[in-house]
Amino acid sequence: MNNSVLEKSPNPQVSETALKMPNLFVIGASKSGSSALHAYLKVHPEIAMSLEKEPCYFIDQEELTEMWPIMARRACSHNKDAYLALWKGGEQARYRGEGSVYYSQAPHKSGVPARIKAACPDARIIYTVREPVSRAVGHYWQRFKEFQEELPLERAVVENALYRDTSDYALQMEAYLEHFDRDQIFVIVAEDLRTRRRETLAEVIAWLGLEDYSFSEDEIAEVHKSPSTSRKQRHPLVSSIRNSAAWALLRKYLPSSAVSALRKSATVEFEKKSVDETQARAWLADYLAPRITAFEKLIGREIPAWRKD
Repeated sequence: MNNSVLEKSPNPQVSETALKMPNLFVIGASKSGSSALHAYLKVHPEIAMSLEKEPCYFIDQEELTEMWPIMARRACSHNKDAYLALWKGGEQARYRGEGSVYYSQAPHKSGVPARIKAACPDARIIYTVREPVSRAVGHYWQRFKEFQEELPLERAVVENALYRDTSDYALQMEAYLEHFDRDQIFVIVAEDLRTRRRETLAEVIAWLGLEDYSFSEDEIAEVHKSPSTSRKQRHPLVSSIRNSAAWALLRKYLPSSAVSALRKSATVEFEKKSVDETQARAWLADYLAPRITAFEKLIGREIPAWRKD
C-alpha cells in the first residue's frame, strides 16, 4: 500500500495539523443520499463541508487510480495541503466535513477506517444507507453510465462482488467499529431522509451537539435525483478517452455546449426501464436478506421500510 495517512502527513502528531483536518465524514453508501446530505449539512452555520464533495483522500492511491482515474489526478486526493484547502474559509467551523462514498466499499477499498482513525481519531462518522437491493441496482447503473461496467445487470450483480458488498451494511459498519466507538457513528436511512427530511436532519444536528437549525424549504429541496436514462458508448475507445489526462485538460477550454455535443455523439442514451431487472433483484434479495438482519442487530433497530408485507 503506497498511500497511508502517515505517508501523506509526515507529522501527524503536530496539533496544528490535527486541528485543520476534517472531523466529520459522510462515508456513503453510494446511491444512498450522501450527495443530498452534503448539500443540506453545508447550510448549517457551524458546519463547513468540503468544496470537493468526494475528495477520496483516505483511499489507497493505486486503488483510486484503478477505479476513478479522474479523481486520482486531482491534488486533493493525495496532497495534504490541497486536501485541507477544501475547507478554506471554514477553518473555524465546529465541524469540517467531507463525503466520499468509496469510504464504505470494503474490501474493495482497503484500510480506510484505519487511515481516518490515525489522522482524525475524534471524527464523527455519518453512514447513509438505502434499501440494499435498490442501492445495488442504482450502483450498477451509475458505473454502467460511467463505462466502468460492461456486464449486463443480471451477470454483474453476481460476478462483481462490489455491488453486494457495498450493500452489506453490516460488513461496512464492522470495519469502522474496529477503529471507532459506536457512539461516533450515526446511521441515516435514506428512506427517512426522503420522507422525514426535516426530522431526520434535526436528529443529525442534535447528535452533533449543535443548536437546532431551521432549514428553509429551498435549503432542503430534493437534490441529485437519478435520471430515468442511462448511456452506453458508441465506440470502444470512448471510456479510455474520457478517463485520460488529455481529455481532462482539453475540456477545461471547451464550452459546455461543445462538451455536451461530443458526449452525445460518443454515446447512446436509453431508458433504464427497458432493461428487465427482475432476475438481478431476486438474486440480490435472496443474498442480502440475512445481511439486513445482521445490520439491524448491529444498530439495534429494525428498518420496516426495507421489508415487504
